[in-house]
Amino acid sequence: MDVCFWLRQFLITDKKKYMKQSVKIMRWVVWGLAVAFYFYEYLPRVSVSVMVDELEKAFAVQAGALGLLSSLYLFAYAPMQLPVGLLMDRFGARRLLTFAALGVGAATIVFSLSPYLWLAEVTRFIMGGASAFAFIGMIYISSHWFEDSKLAIMIGLGNSLGMLGAVGGEGPLSFFVEDFGWRPTMFGMGIAGLILGGIIFLIVRNEPPEMAKHSTDSNPPICFKKAFSAVVNNKWTWINAIVCLLFYTTTGAFAALWGVPFLQTAYGLSKTTAGLASSMFYVGTIVTGPLIGYISDWLKRRKPLLLITTFCTLVCVILLIYSTNLPVWGIFTLFFLSGAFSGGQLLCYSLSIELNDPLVKGTAIAFTNFMVFVGSAAFQVLTGVFLDATSSGKVVGGVPVYTAGDYKIALLGYPITLLLAFLLAFFLRDNQDVDKKIFKEISRSLKS
Repeated sequence: MDVCFWLRQFLITDKKKYMKQSVKIMRWVVWGLAVAFYFYEYLPRVSVSVMVDELEKAFAVQAGALGLLSSLYLFAYAPMQLPVGLLMDRFGARRLLTFAALGVGAATIVFSLSPYLWLAEVTRFIMGGASAFAFIGMIYISSHWFEDSKLAIMIGLGNSLGMLGAVGGEGPLSFFVEDFGWRPTMFGMGIAGLILGGIIFLIVRNEPPEMAKHSTDSNPPICFKKAFSAVVNNKWTWINAIVCLLFYTTTGAFAALWGVPFLQTAYGLSKTTAGLASSMFYVGTIVTGPLIGYISDWLKRRKPLLLITTFCTLVCVILLIYSTNLPVWGIFTLFFLSGAFSGGQLLCYSLSIELNDPLVKGTAIAFTNFMVFVGSAAFQVLTGVFLDATSSGKVVGGVPVYTAGDYKIALLGYPITLLLAFLLAFFLRDNQDVDKKIFKEISRSLKS
């Protein structure tokens, strides 16, 4: 009897150890797939920047129409930020990330085969809507598979790894576009999305049943209408969101779309070299984003660093656009520095939480992200419109011809938005400067 008893105990203990070990391995696999989709969705998002001439020729359009085609991704991505968190809570990451990856992949394939501009626009819109699940899905997986003590570092690491997709979507992708053409390149990208969607469905699970619930929050769910009302009725939410919008246009519109054709025209760089130079913007953000956040946490202040980084980004962008005869190494350096200082825009997301009641922090982040991507989409279109308005209208081989002077006028909006962000940031308040009594009143109204 004793032997049987101890044998059962040994088997139970051994099984528990095995389960714990399997969870430790599985969490990295599941998290890695979520990050892989976040990485993947960046590829089609920024890919248009290295296919400007090819798309203008294929669809017989000018810069304004191309800007609209590119921005439709963001016009779908932005409004989806508001409901995607609620959908994730209800259906979990597995099903949503599966459908999202399959959606981006299928839309990319149809985009690559599209003979008509309207069909390309529809598929571009679908790509953006499906991609909206990537970042939130990565956060969901991080929070359900890792302890709270590791949550911040997992989200930060996932964000940096995901942004490498933006690097790959410009410099390296330009090699494929030049060697194989834009249609085969996008078709291959679409196939990769379908394969990724299938792998996610087979492997990803919402959370391991062996792990205890990490969250200690005992507050009941807050009505979305009340939460949204509390956020939009806070004037600091609006000031912070507008600063973030103005700051991010350089990332979301200049680096993501117009940087590559500008470098080709103004500096005579090849598509590949221009793509590599533009991708340095994202490398800079990846390197300094966590560092700026760490310094801000150490100082326990957001506003001073926000002011410094917006001003430094402004200086770098002015030098990049309006300098003459910059050497190639100087172009690469300025793009890297512009991205490095643009890492300060992440401070606005911290402020969006700190300037609102803790019960509505998710809604506050979603609203700020919504504003940011609407602004980026608008500036992708406006830059193209300004480019068409300032050009002579000359077309060679089915491709509109723009001069360096045309670009310098059309890109003037980016130094202006950075200047406005810098000036408006003076009116922001840090967390400790906000009257917390207001939060107590908001909390009572939310719980009622």
